[in-house]
Amino acid sequence: MITKSITNVVHSAQGGVLQFNFMQGNMLKNMLAGDIMLNLFDTPRLDMAIANIFLRQLDDSGIVRVTPLLFHNDQLVTYKNAQDEIIWQTTTPDFTAFVTLSFSHGQEETYYYSVRVENHGAQALRYDLIYGQDLSLSDAGATKTNESYCSQYLDHKVFSLDKYGYTVSSRQNLPQSTGNPLLQLGSFSPAVGFSTDGYQFFAKQYKFSHLPTIVTEPSLENRNYQYEMAYVALQLQPVTLSAGDSADSVFYGFYLSHQPEANIAQAFDVARIRANYRQPQREPATEQASPTQQGYDQRPLSGDKLTAEEIEQLFDGEKQFVEQLDGELLSFFYQEANYVTLAEKERHLERPTGHIISSGNNIDFTNPIMNSTHYIYGVFNSHLTLGNTSFNKLLGVNRNMLNQFKSSGQRILVQIGGEYRILAMPSAYEVGANFSRWIYKLAEGMIQVRAFASQSEPVIQLDIAVSGHSQPLNVIVSHQLIMGNMEEEATVQVERHGDLLQISRTGDDHGPRFSIATRGGFTGVERYVDSDSQGVQYLLLQGQIAQQASIAFGGVLNGVDSRGKWLDFEHERQAYHAQYRALLNDFSVSFSAAPQQAQKLNHAMHWFTHNALTHYSSPHGLEQPAGAAWGTRDVSQGPIEFFMAMGRYQQVEAILCQTYRHQYLETGTWPQWFMFDEYAQVQQQESHGDIVVWPLKALADYLLATDRVALLDTRLSYTSIKQNFAFTGEQETLLQHVQRQIDHIVAHLVPGTYLSSYGDGDWDDTLQPANQSLRENMVSGWTIPLTLQTLKTLTKALQAYPQFADFIARIVTLTSNMEADYHKYLIKDGVISGFIHFNQGEAEYLLHPTDTTTQIKYRLLPAKRSIISESFDKEMAEQHMKIIMDNLMYPDGVRLMDRMAEYKAGKQTYFKRAELSANLGREIGLQYCHAHIRFIEALCKMGMAQELYDNLFKTIPVGIQESVPNAELRQANSYFSSSDAKFDDRYQAYDNFDQLKTGAVAAKAGWRIYSSGPGIYINQIVSNVLGVRYQAGDLLLDPVISRQFGDVTLSYQLYNLPVTLRIYPQQGEFTPKRVLLDGQPLAFTLQDNPYRSGAALIHRQEIEGRLTAHSQLEIYL
Repeated sequence: MITKSITNVVHSAQGGVLQFNFMQGNMLKNMLAGDIMLNLFDTPRLDMAIANIFLRQLDDSGIVRVTPLLFHNDQLVTYKNAQDEIIWQTTTPDFTAFVTLSFSHGQEETYYYSVRVENHGAQALRYDLIYGQDLSLSDAGATKTNESYCSQYLDHKVFSLDKYGYTVSSRQNLPQSTGNPLLQLGSFSPAVGFSTDGYQFFAKQYKFSHLPTIVTEPSLENRNYQYEMAYVALQLQPVTLSAGDSADSVFYGFYLSHQPEANIAQAFDVARIRANYRQPQREPATEQASPTQQGYDQRPLSGDKLTAEEIEQLFDGEKQFVEQLDGELLSFFYQEANYVTLAEKERHLERPTGHIISSGNNIDFTNPIMNSTHYIYGVFNSHLTLGNTSFNKLLGVNRNMLNQFKSSGQRILVQIGGEYRILAMPSAYEVGANFSRWIYKLAEGMIQVRAFASQSEPVIQLDIAVSGHSQPLNVIVSHQLIMGNMEEEATVQVERHGDLLQISRTGDDHGPRFSIATRGGFTGVERYVDSDSQGVQYLLLQGQIAQQASIAFGGVLNGVDSRGKWLDFEHERQAYHAQYRALLNDFSVSFSAAPQQAQKLNHAMHWFTHNALTHYSSPHGLEQPAGAAWGTRDVSQGPIEFFMAMGRYQQVEAILCQTYRHQYLETGTWPQWFMFDEYAQVQQQESHGDIVVWPLKALADYLLATDRVALLDTRLSYTSIKQNFAFTGEQETLLQHVQRQIDHIVAHLVPGTYLSSYGDGDWDDTLQPANQSLRENMVSGWTIPLTLQTLKTLTKALQAYPQFADFIARIVTLTSNMEADYHKYLIKDGVISGFIHFNQGEAEYLLHPTDTTTQIKYRLLPAKRSIISESFDKEMAEQHMKIIMDNLMYPDGVRLMDRMAEYKAGKQTYFKRAELSANLGREIGLQYCHAHIRFIEALCKMGMAQELYDNLFKTIPVGIQESVPNAELRQANSYFSSSDAKFDDRYQAYDNFDQLKTGAVAAKAGWRIYSSGPGIYINQIVSNVLGVRYQAGDLLLDPVISRQFGDVTLSYQLYNLPVTLRIYPQQGEFTPKRVLLDGQPLAFTLQDNPYRSGAALIHRQEIEGRLTAHSQLEIYL
């Protein structure tokens, strides 16, 4: 092995609290103010910072040339002056430019970039300057946990000043360790253009061109775009220099550690900021250096466009759900729901196409599972983990969605035309349940890269195949090693043991050890070692590929050893597909009158299974790399409902027992979230008021479906707050856990009522209370019917057992009292309130037609949960369903409220995130897909078959434009957690939200994969739409089928036997009128439903003995 030494931070430049850290050659690494990180991205060692100052040479035709003056510049040298200030000097045939970094000489915390441009050409020089700076203004740990999340809460306020032009004040609305940091960016010269997000400045085309938009666009957008990559850019007025002349310009960043209440209404006085500026010296006091990067040439290589014939050859079989735009093929599905994206589609996507693969042992969360994240633009493996997805990372995370940092994760460089170039955008990208395939069509030949996971053990393999090349292909495969939570935290050791490279972290005897094996032409190994810690940060494998070469990742964790294992792709693909089919009970559905819709459901069931298993066993997503924990509310829904629907009760029991082990001994409630592996003590103690209900609801649903009350005798430990969240030695029965849970609910009723206090919130995380009074004296109109449903289900499940009589009597009393207060307080003038706030004995109604404070009249969650829980009578249910349809229904789904909370630059009044987020994404935009799926459950409860048909496909990405005409293009195989209106900021959305309802405004896809939504959706399809579920082991049939579907044919397993169910919506669209098994009538009884005739219950002994492997069950509605 060859070892090279690299250094992360060589030196710092400081002024007051501000500290800018630089790597070799004065490459900016980060900008700090104590614990606060001003910039958004901590620059990786083998990459360059994305902040820069650009000089654009102009003429009458437009932009002649663009020169970066800080980094990415071959003509650049850098040094320090006598004042220890850093200078970057660029010399071209036309000009010399000097950029000097200095700091304020007054009390304020300000940095300055001084730019001197000297025209030493024979002609006049016309140019402008653009400064772009990525921003976070968050604690460094928070920034690195999720850069996109930090950006969502960064409020940008743009001012147009008479003398100085555009100035941008950016305030971090989420409280940090210093409060709410603020940075005002401006210039001493007039700024004539601005932008506020990297998706404006670099744009979607960056994934292809790897150049910012200013190379071709004459001006910045002058638009405040509050999105997910905060990047403020300022464009100065053009300057014309005669030959021999020079000009000076200055950009500044004025920093405050805390700006209380909200972003500023008026820009800070630029004259005062200027008064603390001192003209820098430019004479060098240190040796000049060039900021070239160690490593490799990053010049990206993209694949050429495939012909129609090549597409057919590469992707043989019928193409389904084909997407085209202006006659250009974009994407399609084929074979086993495999999804193929062509490069052309990526030009239209803000969110790059990505995928997460997991080893197939992920049906049991206790197994050591290997995961990896892929992206279309040549991220072949990243965030590769064994076990915990936060602390057990081998490879680094892809932190930038535009592919600006090309050393992250695993990358491939190929030698073309005598130089090494990094593979970037492919000609086509294919994903299956356990693999990704990248296809690069080049003039020299074809390159195919496939990364895939084992079905049975924690192994991930990368195959590189070449064809059509005149000679073997020289390759370098790079790996960014982190072996921990964050980059550069752990000291990574790489040693060769025979044919294996063994990777571990110093001082860790309990975490995973990884291995990398190679075959097929890899001969060289190069390690990049940190000069201080001697830890390996990058590992490069070099070789020559004639046909195919492979790299296999294995490891050791919890006694499972997968090192040195090799995989066969076709075997693993088939095994993985067979496992999915078995897990889904051979699910396949067809509709006689809507075959396309049936195929959507079949594809959705396949991909949502993938998404649900990721959420359950390896919690993280494409936009949420940090996770590794179960949200108590989330795990009680998605995973529980998924496995319940599939009859996998062993998994349900394991989840329930693990969840109840995390119940706090001292309080009887739960953390908001907790890790469930060797890091079980990592958790968030504070939790929302509804959290205590969810494990009980999951348990009650399980007991009602299975009648396995013996589980209540299981002895389980608790988690102790006093013992630093360790498990207790003391164990009690699960029933005693539940009794402690009920004690907590009773102890946290609002005084004088039987209504649970709001606590730190409910399901809608954006509506967390802003003050203590709201925590203690406010009631959620959603949590109460959820609690009533849970208590009634538990009563129904246990009431036949005498040993639970005393316990059930207590539950019945609590239920009766809570239900009485539910009707007494929460419903006013015939409408349920979103919240009520008890203030000195008076009930204040919030999110209700009488609410004059928030101006929000209707909230979805209390209405739909009151229907699902049967807390409404029929008249109330119908009335509220009309309210929902009239006020909350939009083309892309049902919304959480009739209007969003008003945003006032981050000022808090009632709610936290709803009033803090400057971005319109996720729950803030009000269409959170999880809630829409629960609305489907309410429609089923009421038997509204036509409305169900209209709404069933709005959260399925497959062919979404058919169901949501205003939906923008998106990755078509991944669950998106929200549908986000295409507004630039909160103000624009607040004033124009009606345009979304008419479809005039487009709907964008939100964050992907990491959600309980896929598991809940699968449950809705099986249990409530197709209506197949169980009660005490008996079969319940309760389909709700619109006649638009026609006759339904469902292949599925009942009592572990493959059966064909046929559903005929003849007399009606719900409630079986007649049921035949193999042509013979089955006896059944109808269950109660307050809104319609109910489900048909068929006793197990009536059907089980008569079922065969090919039985036909006919259900006539």
